Order: sequence, then C-alpha cells, then structure tokens
Amino acid sequence: MKQIRTVQSKLFLVYASLITLLIVIFVTSFYLYVSSALEKKASESIHQLSLNISDKFDVELKGMDAIAGRIITSDSLRTYFFESTDSPYKELNNGRNISNTLFSITGYPFEFYQINIFRTNGKLIQFGKNFNMSQLSPYTIQSQVWVNLTLKEDGRKTVIPPRINDWDQSNTIVLSVSRAFSEVLGKQLDSIVEVQQDFSVFQNLVNRSITIPGEEISQPTKVYVYDKNGALIYPFSEGIPPDETYWNDVKGLANPSGIVKPDDPWIMPGNSTRPSEIIAYSRSEFSGWTVLLVESEPALLQPVKAFRNQIVLIGIAALLITMILTYYMSKGLTIPLQAIRKSIANLSLQTLPPATMPAPPSDLNELEELNAAFVQMCKRLEESLHEAVEARSQEIKARMLALQAQMNPHFLYNTLTIISIKAENNRQTEIVKMCSDLSGMLRYIAIDGSIPVTMEQELDYTVKYLDLMRTRHIHQFSCSIEIPAEMNQVRVPRLILQPIVENCFKHAFNKRPPWHIQIKGKMCDNGWEIIVSDNGIGFDDQVLTSILTKINNAEPGIEVDDDFPHIGLLNIFHRLKLFYGDKAFFQLLNKTEEGAEVKIGVSDPRENIYA
Repeated sequence: MKQIRTVQSKLFLVYASLITLLIVIFVTSFYLYVSSALEKKASESIHQLSLNISDKFDVELKGMDAIAGRIITSDSLRTYFFESTDSPYKELNNGRNISNTLFSITGYPFEFYQINIFRTNGKLIQFGKNFNMSQLSPYTIQSQVWVNLTLKEDGRKTVIPPRINDWDQSNTIVLSVSRAFSEVLGKQLDSIVEVQQDFSVFQNLVNRSITIPGEEISQPTKVYVYDKNGALIYPFSEGIPPDETYWNDVKGLANPSGIVKPDDPWIMPGNSTRPSEIIAYSRSEFSGWTVLLVESEPALLQPVKAFRNQIVLIGIAALLITMILTYYMSKGLTIPLQAIRKSIANLSLQTLPPATMPAPPSDLNELEELNAAFVQMCKRLEESLHEAVEARSQEIKARMLALQAQMNPHFLYNTLTIISIKAENNRQTEIVKMCSDLSGMLRYIAIDGSIPVTMEQELDYTVKYLDLMRTRHIHQFSCSIEIPAEMNQVRVPRLILQPIVENCFKHAFNKRPPWHIQIKGKMCDNGWEIIVSDNGIGFDDQVLTSILTKINNAEPGIEVDDDFPHIGLLNIFHRLKLFYGDKAFFQLLNKTEEGAEVKIGVSDPRENIYA
C-alpha cells in the first residue's frame, strides 16, 4: 500500500489513464470520420461506374442509330432498293450500286457487325460481315416479333434486345437498332433497316469498366442491364429468375440514377445465403435501358475494414509506448524531488524568511518532506506568480475582445432584422427592402473571399447595391442588365462586378443626371465576357494611361498602393488573373460619344468555367 501512495505510482496511474483515454478518443473519432468518408467514396464509386457504363452503351447505340438514320434518308439507296427488275444482270448491277452507297454512308472500317435492309415481302439485303441479296418468305420476316414492333414505331428507333442472329446460321449473339421506312414519304411503312452489333462489344464495355487496372481479377461487382420493360439485356441469359436480377428494387424509382447507401433502407438485408448488398443504378433517356450494379457490402467496404485494423494496431502500439514512457517519466520525477528538498533545506532563514510554517498532513511521502521547504519559497514565487496572473489577465482580455469581434456582425444582422420588422409593421416597404438588401450584401462579403461564387450570386449582390443606390439617387439614374441565363453558373471570384458599378458613381457621374449604366454579358465560343458601360465623363487620359501601365506591368499577388484612386479596378484585374491565369482579360476604354466601358472575361474551354 505504501508503494501506491508514492508520487511515482500516482503519477504513473494518472498520466497513463489520461493518455490512454485521449488516444482511445482520438483513434475512435479519427476512424469513424475517415471510415465514413471512405464508405461514402466507395458507394459513390459504383454509382459513377453505373453512369459510365450507361454512357458507353448510349454512345454505341447512338452510333448504330445514326447509321440507320443516314440509310433511310439516302435517296439513291432508296431508289436502288425499291427498283424492281427481272434481269439478273441489272439485279447484280443494282446490288453493286447498293453496296457502294452503303460504303459511302458507313465508311470503313465498319463500326457495326451487320446491316440488314428488308421489306415485308421478303426482299433482304445484307451488308457488313457478309454481303448478300436474297428473297425470303414474307412469313419468315413478319413472324419476327421485333419486326412488328419496329413497324408500329412509325419510323422511330427501336432498340432490340440481344438474341441469336435471325438471318444467318453463325449463332452470333447480336444487339440491334432498327427503323422502319417506305419508298415514298407518307406511304405505309413496309421496309426496315436493322443495324446489328456483336453483343460481345457490349460485354467488353462492361468488363473493361469493372476491371481494376493492374489486377488480374476484377471486383466482385454484378452488372445487370434492363430495357424499359424490365427485359434482361445483360448478361445474355434466359434462365435468371426475375427475383434474382434486382429489377423490382429500382423499377419504381423516379430518379434517372441513384445510389443505395449503407445507412439507407435500400440495402438488401443479408441472410444465410447472401450478404448485404448495395445497389447503384443509372437509367438512359436515349435507350430507356437501366444499368444496375450490385456489390457485396463487405467487399465494397473492405478498404474501410483494412483501415480499421491498421488504426487499431497503431492505437495498441501507441498505448504500449505511452505506458513505458509514462513509467520511466514518473520514476525520473522522484529523483529531482529529493534534490530540490535538500537544496531548499540548506537555504538561510535570514536571507529568505518564511511567512508562516504550516505543516498540513499529506498522503505523499516525498511531499511531506518538501512541505517546510515549500513555505520558504513562497515569497520567491510571489513575483513570478504576479507576472503569471497578469499574463493570464491579458490573455482573458484578448479572448473577450476576439469574442466581441465575433459578436458584432451578428449584432448588426439582428439589428437590421429588427429595423426591417418594425418597418414592415408600419408598412414601410422601401425601408424593408433596403434592410434586406444591406443584410444580404453584408452576409455576402462576410463569407470567405477565397471561395469562388457563381455569376448569378455576383449579379444578385450587384442588383442589391443598385437598389440601395436607387433609393439614394431617386429618378436620377437607370440601369439595364442583359446577362444570359447560361452564364448563371459560371464560376468567378467574389466582388468583380459590383466594384465596377460603384466606380461609375464615384468617378464617372460627376455631371448632371440622368445617368445610365449598362451591364451586358455573353457567352463566347471559348469563354465569357461582361461589359459595364456608362454615360459619365469617361476616364481622364492620364488616369487611363496610369491604370493601363499598372495593369501591364503588375503581376498577380503583388500588393497595390492603397492611395491609388482606382485600386478597386486593379484588385479586380489581379483576382481575375489569380483565378483564371493568362486566359483572363481586362480592358478599359473611353467610348466614342460619352462615357467609358470596362470589359472583363475569360477565354477558357466552357467545361472549365462552370461551377
């Protein structure tokens, strides 16, 4: 029991327990956070995979449909196809003309397996892997279910599920797109062009998508593709029961694509024969097909489990190291304590007299020996204690000032809200509008300025500013804004438009009203631009030269002299350069008649400028 009362034992127990608790809390929190992120990333990955496969299928089907469309719109091909002849020579020449026309339409190499053009009376032309002209029984053609479906579509495309080729004995599994047409526009449709593709092409698209680069074995991901009626397209099998293809789990969902997260009820409950599974799907608007991916939840979350095991091992190792270090640290503390006791005991009472000599009982052996010496040190520590208290007081004051600085914006927002409510109660709609605009502007500029915004947000902030200025300058200015809707989602740095408009009021409108501001934007082939123009006094030639000189010689990131009168324009230029690089442009010029205009924009590929 005496060993437990020692400083070494108590220090070891307290510090070991505290550090152990901190490590456990840190490891657990870190694991939960990272595992949640990994789990979400893994689930989104199979959703993206379903979208990728659906897009690849659409590209292939659209190519086949484009070939069918070019064929049925070819006047020369229609002339040769519908021409009737009893002469073998003329028929052979007619077949050669059809072959040449198809070559000119499809090009080479062929991006399809076979093209079949036939009439319901039995005439059949094959082009692609084989070229043949033959006459079949009308019943042979009309007995095909998909032929009747194609004729009912009235010339629209029909995507035919995979099947064994109907027109040869190769037993090749094909998937085709067909369209019906007639000899003369408006007549009854009696002919069909069918563009076939080897089903192995679609199988390869799926296999390449789910294969992990660098690994011989792909992920245990099940892929199913259905048509709009629920018929199984992939894999090609007529023996899979409907309840094992997961169609019932997604057919009623309204969204064109979706992901089934582990914390959602869409996870299929595990049982003794099948573990829990996660479903992700994507439905094509072009073909109506639904690509559905099913992956075992344990397999999908395997990286999360591996990460968990690593965290547990690291935590155990950290605990062992901490226990060892704590033990030797607590053991080493008792040696200095003995030395301190002896040093204090040798001090002279005349040079450092204690104020009092209390001797309170203590459960710690070492501290009992140091009790008398501690009193002698009180006065020595008084000055240091005073300094520490003063430093602590200054720290508290600093924290209070920081807290007050945080509270001031909220106080301002709340005050504006109260003013707005009182004005609304008194039916002062103009004041309500001013409070709303000012509050919105304050919140807009209080957000982190490094975060880009959309052009719609930047324009909304500018409109609020114009509304406030309109209240100040009643009937003295007008403003026209022409920004196309397609620019709303363009990413821009914050505060690049309103400062230009504000510059008009500060510098341009030193003349009698009426004043006019025009904000006009457009999307270019390779980017966007906005022009802000006014009918003011324009730029002074020396000022314009000074601004252009600073723009041409300055580099982004270099601070601008705060005394420069047009520092706002230079800041806009620098932020555009920092955000878009050399693809941003910034122009200032005086108009021919009166006023000036500022043009900003970017010449960048359109996919890089949207949010």
